[in-house]
Amino acid sequence: MLIAQKEAEGEEDQELLEQITNTHLGQTVADVFTAGLDTSRQTLYWTVLFLAAHPEVQAKLHAEVDRVLGERRVPMLSERHKLPYTEAVLYESMRKGTVAPLSLPHSTTCDTTVAGYEIPKGTMVFANIFAIHHDPRHWKEPEVFNPERFLDDSGRFAPKSESWMPFSVGKRACMAEALAKPELHVVLASLMRCFEIRLPVGVTPDLEPDDGSFSFTPKRYQVVVKNRFA
Repeated sequence: MLIAQKEAEGEEDQELLEQITNTHLGQTVADVFTAGLDTSRQTLYWTVLFLAAHPEVQAKLHAEVDRVLGERRVPMLSERHKLPYTEAVLYESMRKGTVAPLSLPHSTTCDTTVAGYEIPKGTMVFANIFAIHHDPRHWKEPEVFNPERFLDDSGRFAPKSESWMPFSVGKRACMAEALAKPELHVVLASLMRCFEIRLPVGVTPDLEPDDGSFSFTPKRYQVVVKNRFA
């Protein structure tokens, strides 16, 4: 973007310069770190906590990555389809631990009516993703961490439900979804191949989120990490 800005200056392209001002550059960098880094980091925080609290799920993850990777410790993106349970764990983690519970604000482009309520053009609206992810009309026992809900009867990854929307919904959904999901998959498979994660002896997991309105993050916690190859 800095290069594009300098090229626009050299070509005296005023229209482009108005789109890539220093303010715009700073906001874009902030968006990259906030939306592109923090959301993935918090998703992994939730996933590690859920796995520590559910050793039976973790055992199935270990079995899957061991079977697929063999002697290797690092998975490849091309093997993602061979690790459906790993994918299901991530999907369930993003459902149960919805990092952005209200997504980002949107604005109505015309007068409309939703569930009998009149919403004028230009109204700021939010999608209550947390409520959708925990709605018993769409999810059986929504408070239970159950990755199997994303698998079919043969253990393959099933088509995702329309009620699963951690990346928001509609034309303005998160553009980084296609990058974030394989990235998280490789990181989780790598962690599970190399480590066993447990809660400290005598510690009961606290799965309630930390205080906050914009993001849904776990409270600070401690885990014991054991090298599976030690």
